[in-house]
Amino acid sequence: MQLTVLGATGPIGQQVLQQALAAGHRVTALVRDPARLPQRDEKRVTVVTGDAASAAEVEEATGQPGPDLCPGSGQGLQVHSRHPHRRSRPGGHGRGRRGASRLALGSGDTARRQSLFQATASKLAMGTLMADKGIADQTIARSDHDWTIALPVLFGNGQATAGYKTIPLDGTQGRIGGRINRADVADFLLSAATSDLWVRRRVILTR
Repeated sequence: MQLTVLGATGPIGQQVLQQALAAGHRVTALVRDPARLPQRDEKRVTVVTGDAASAAEVEEATGQPGPDLCPGSGQGLQVHSRHPHRRSRPGGHGRGRRGASRLALGSGDTARRQSLFQATASKLAMGTLMADKGIADQTIARSDHDWTIALPVLFGNGQATAGYKTIPLDGTQGRIGGRINRADVADFLLSAATSDLWVRRRVILTR
């Protein structure tokens, strides 16, 4: 499958790229500085120089029109997957518009479900960024593309465990704490981008 990763030089973006290549996928990486991408010489990696905050440059990298949004400087990650055999619903709306799926690593709505300690820490560390990403998340959710928004709790390092929890943001109650390894977040993004799981849903990730 052909994937496009925005934010591929970041810690989670690198995990997504490594896992995607290990699974046999082809990847287009939209990066500001190709020199920072360790996989820039890989045969199955196409490097496109550009800014993920530019809708025109995202469209050029993915081959798909998308909402005009800024995923968040230094913190945003999006994975676009191309499903050539998917078709749009009648009228051109809903899942599968032009065969593209888009996933975002979001954080705008996480605070209302995080533990009070984590929500306070997030607000202090990333107050403005959290607000910006909330707008980005809403923009993606209003689009007629396939989308999944992953909302991790606190990040940890370590190997992928495959034992993490996926909790729908909407329709459940209570605050959720814990940590999740970046490798597990990447595993979720990759699995959701290459399947029909979690389409048009926001998902909290924790262990």
